[in-house]
Amino acid sequence: MTDEGGRKTIKLNRAGGSRAAVLPAAWLTRAGIHDEAVLTETSAGILVAAPATATSIEDDPNFPAFLNFLLQDALMHPDQLGDMGELLEGTEELVEGVEPDAT
Repeated sequence: MTDEGGRKTIKLNRAGGSRAAVLPAAWLTRAGIHDEAVLTETSAGILVAAPATATSIEDDPNFPAFLNFLLQDALMHPDQLGDMGELLEGTEELVEGVEPDAT
């Protein structure tokens, strides 16, 4: 192995019908890569990057606890729940012409 600043030559090992590479832990840590990585083939070579971070509230580990809190509060205080008809009144123009996803 040769270390030249940001460049390192490594030996590829057999892993079934593929090859496996051991990457420097410090590099992975600095790149924010922990248990998973995204590999992208480019004209310059193979790019190793961290997966995209969660963009949905549903991916947040606290989301189920939050929903449970809302449910318990609604069950304990049903008198504080609003009328959905009143809440949505006048919002038709916001969704006019919008079609829901088929998924």
